[in-house]
Amino acid sequence: MFTPYLALLLAFGVWPIVVAAITSFEPSILNPGGGPLNYLVVLQDFRFLPALINVGIFLAMYVPAMLIVVALMSLLLDTVQGRWNLPLRLTYLVPASLTGATAVLVWYFLLEPTLSPYQDALAALGITQGTQIWQAQNLGWIFVLMAFFTGAGNWIVVQYGSLQSIPDDILEAARIDGANAVQIAWQIKLPLIKKYLVYMGILVFAAGLQVFVEPQLISASVYPGLAANWSLNQLAYTFAFQQNNLGGAAALSLMLLVVCVIAAVFVIFRTDFFDGIGVKRK
Repeated sequence: MFTPYLALLLAFGVWPIVVAAITSFEPSILNPGGGPLNYLVVLQDFRFLPALINVGIFLAMYVPAMLIVVALMSLLLDTVQGRWNLPLRLTYLVPASLTGATAVLVWYFLLEPTLSPYQDALAALGITQGTQIWQAQNLGWIFVLMAFFTGAGNWIVVQYGSLQSIPDDILEAARIDGANAVQIAWQIKLPLIKKYLVYMGILVFAAGLQVFVEPQLISASVYPGLAANWSLNQLAYTFAFQQNNLGGAAALSLMLLVVCVIAAVFVIFRTDFFDGIGVKRK
């Protein structure tokens, strides 16, 4: 059973990492000697620290917003039974179908005062020109909005599925003991789906750390240069395809991978992720 997965893991997971590791030591225009100095060249690049700060701010807003809102909305969805449950689940999935370039285009029209269906509301706030919104200091929350609305719906449905795995006798016992809906949600349901939320948090963090599409498309289309090298992944793209520095791009990509792995291992071993029961024994 494990063989197909192992083969795919080696072919599309381990081997690309090995190739990237070898490439990260290759000579480049900026570092003709190659070797570990490629990593230092990346860290000393004048665009690295601003990109790191941008991604850090993005993650500080994006990850908590996803975890809190998804957990809350999935708990609310779990309370809705009957004929409205299915339409609500489909409603959550609709925004998730707008990803990548489509999501960027939709949000551009929503936030562009001259095109937006909410231009009256924007005018009431004194916003009549796109340049009032599309400014460098606003890019963080704009990209968070884009990423949140394209990803939250899927995770709400996934976490709703995890709530359905809770045995009915546990919930019924809590009701017999006098627990109300809030107490059941907070003290019973959330602890029992905690490992699923941890899993979601790891993937959301990894996706946020590698944010690329939103700033790249905005910077390459409607507002040229506005978000150039805004994220670390964009900087790796610039190294690889605009500066012919594959060593630097591979080095930066591997650094992102290491951060993801360390964060995932830390979270997994600080929680009961591998505990089969799901709640800690007293």
